[in-house]
Amino acid sequence: MKHKKEKILLILTICAFLALIIFSLCQWETIVYLFKQMVAGVSVVKEYVLSLGIVGVLAISLLIIVGFFFPIISSIPLQLTSAVCYGLPFGILHVLASVVIASQLVFLCNRSIRVFQSPRQRKKRLQMEEKIRTSRRKIEVFLLLAYLAPFVPFLIIHTVAADSGMSWKKYSLITLIGPIPDIVITLWLGQKITTGTSPVVSYATLLFVVICVVLSIIYKDKLIDLIFKPKAEGDNIHGE
Repeated sequence: MKHKKEKILLILTICAFLALIIFSLCQWETIVYLFKQMVAGVSVVKEYVLSLGIVGVLAISLLIIVGFFFPIISSIPLQLTSAVCYGLPFGILHVLASVVIASQLVFLCNRSIRVFQSPRQRKKRLQMEEKIRTSRRKIEVFLLLAYLAPFVPFLIIHTVAADSGMSWKKYSLITLIGPIPDIVITLWLGQKITTGTSPVVSYATLLFVVICVVLSIIYKDKLIDLIFKPKAEGDNIHGE
């Protein structure tokens, strides 16, 4: 029954995107107009942020760090702002540096006081720890792959890593390397969408991203199991 529902959702998703493509072709002039307005808006934001100089860089970093501890506040728009304003190479380093600072704060809080977590965040952390116990992968590999799993907040991964008792050096290395693929992909796609050379590039990229997100929602459990590689029945969970 579960597989049947997934197939129905997939068929409905494909039909919805086909309808969206047909609608887009019929309303292409409107899409071009909206694209021009979007580009104009991005230019205004870029001009303002660049006028702030170093203050703009620090302000974006601070907001990313604050949003890191409160996932209800999405940091993606801030990350994209960095990429649009400063370009991809610097934007990636800027965002990564902000995430690294946040991860060190998580480690510090974990060693001194418990990181403030909502009941929902605590539940996700416990679920992650359970996956570690039932995974055939080493914890270091598990955590690195966790960054690729859909809908797993960085805060949860970093908290679990800090809770594991690993050394500061190992923790720092994992939380430095782990976020890189996600940040690079997010910023690259985001820049293509917001500053594409034509509506076709931006619209096609946006459509591709939406399709990937929808598919990841439909097959979330399968993707997570594939990444985390749970133990098969009969395997010794505690490695005894």
